[in-house]
Amino acid sequence: MILQTPIQNDIVELDNNPTIREFHSEYESTFVILHPFLKIKDGHTIKFETGNWPSKKQITEQTNPITWTEIINKAKLKDINELDRMLAFSHCARSTADKTAWVKFMTVIDSNNFINAQVDNYPEILTDKTLKQLQVLGYSNILHYSDISDDKTLYNIQELIDSENALPENYTRLLTLDNKILFETDFDSRFTYFSSDKKTIDEIITKLDLEGFYCDSKIKHDWSYAEQTENIIDWSSEERNKNYWL
Repeated sequence: MILQTPIQNDIVELDNNPTIREFHSEYESTFVILHPFLKIKDGHTIKFETGNWPSKKQITEQTNPITWTEIINKAKLKDINELDRMLAFSHCARSTADKTAWVKFMTVIDSNNFINAQVDNYPEILTDKTLKQLQVLGYSNILHYSDISDDKTLYNIQELIDSENALPENYTRLLTLDNKILFETDFDSRFTYFSSDKKTIDEIITKLDLEGFYCDSKIKHDWSYAEQTENIIDWSSEERNKNYWL
């Protein structure tokens, strides 16, 4: 699902930080993949706990993906910008949030037992089908590295698919050997930058039913930023950890 490119706050628009496309200028296009939320399938009791995260196999077998669009509609949020701010607040990438939006968001999460969009990693729910699509495009191996090192490790794609576990490192970069396709997930991000030629991106988006937006020449990493001065909930507040369905 290709969404409209977000409208940035003027503060973001006018700052001196590079745009996403400037970071990926060697590629024709960059698409921001919004990491899906998860819904545990009926009859399963999988637990998502820090330090005891489920395996890739458990996640793919026991959950279904939920789009940002569905969350926005259920919670009656304004747009993906507002939802991204709620997600950032939930894992302390933002210290404050709009209290009204937070209550609406968490009421939907808690009442439906949804799992928030994954941070830091390319989502396990997308990993195997992404790798399989690379195989369809003729690739049998992939280079893997992280944001802190350019040292690349060669992996056999089928072996990664066969593994029950997630990709080897956090802040994943997946790069084809011909440098034509790059998936890049950054620290604290709820999304992945997918860069290639537009035809290839369109094909993969369609095949995998990915949700996200194309970067224009102005969009920046902080595209969802907005100042919050009133009706604030602070990260240290007890209300942040409240179950809004009980």
